[in-house]
Amino acid sequence: MDDFSLPPNTTTHNLASIFSEVDPHVLQPHPRNSSIYGKDEDVTELVNLIRHTQSVSPLVITSEGIIISGHRRWQAVLQLGWKRVPVEVRNFPDKIAELQTLLLENANRLKTREQKVREGQAWLEVESNAAKKRMSEAGKKSAPGKPDREEDKGMENFPYLCLSSTKGTTRDRLAKRVGLGSGRTYSKAAKVVEFIDQQTSLGHQEIARELRQVLNSKSVDAAYQFFKESKKKDSDRGAYPRGLLPTVDCSITDSKSCNQIAKSCWNCQHRLESVDNQSIYCNKSGVINLINKSGDERGRECPDWRYKYSPAEPLKNPTFALQLLLPLEWQDKLEETAALLDTDAATWVKNLIGANLFPKWSLDTIPDLKTGQSCSLSG
Repeated sequence: MDDFSLPPNTTTHNLASIFSEVDPHVLQPHPRNSSIYGKDEDVTELVNLIRHTQSVSPLVITSEGIIISGHRRWQAVLQLGWKRVPVEVRNFPDKIAELQTLLLENANRLKTREQKVREGQAWLEVESNAAKKRMSEAGKKSAPGKPDREEDKGMENFPYLCLSSTKGTTRDRLAKRVGLGSGRTYSKAAKVVEFIDQQTSLGHQEIARELRQVLNSKSVDAAYQFFKESKKKDSDRGAYPRGLLPTVDCSITDSKSCNQIAKSCWNCQHRLESVDNQSIYCNKSGVINLINKSGDERGRECPDWRYKYSPAEPLKNPTFALQLLLPLEWQDKLEETAALLDTDAATWVKNLIGANLFPKWSLDTIPDLKTGQSCSLSG
């Protein structure tokens, strides 16, 4: 690829634009474009349109020839074999200003839910940087007489669109910015996208591809349910939390021969979700720390160990269903608090009630908590 250079006798000042024509082969895509909007987009229709009209809107590029806006148009003219393409050359004070312009220039394009989440992540980066600059500017105002830096002068012409200017939680503001409904919906979609990236990095392309299809073609809720089921399958296959890998081989060849199975917390039906990277939750013993003693050691010593594929143990305590009608404004906070403990809202409320009803009892002796059964909870 040839080096990009502006036409002779041209200069740029701050954000003043220069309109020109350049060879499209010397331009380069912005690295953040593919990470947000993906690679290998289908531009067939755009190619046909440009071939018919023989015109294209100018691409927005930096003075170094990096494309900020117009990646699809650029791909189209390359396919058409154009030798020159119209461009608008702008100067940007920093990489964050480039990123913000890239997002704004793509504001009206049709996007998948995955792309909206990735836009939200980029907007959060823009806002975080803007917050730092506001603090820096406040510090400069308190120190009169200090000369402005050259890059700060450029920033005066580049207004950041601050998420903090709108009300609500961060996820609510991000959801509104990218058009993903509520903050709760955005949070679910973000977890799905994070899992897609995780599976891709692990080489599980089929899972990532299927989950991406559910997210983009069905709904966020459907994708979130798929995500939870996939995580559970990973756990059943032995995908242990980081730092808690078993020290012995717990592979099972005959699920009916429980007397030949190596006892471990990892293959016990009383094990629930991991609390953190050091602990798990057990229906029998409550929170178990695995730093000083591994899950395999505890499993071998535990009198209540029961193979996870064995028939469920009969409940020792009768249960009842309880419906709680809580204020709607509690819902997000309740779910966030429960999520921090890696559990669901109903289980967290049940445990909270049990701890207050039986403060002098150990977790192992609280009725109902031993059974691991959840009451009905709606908000």
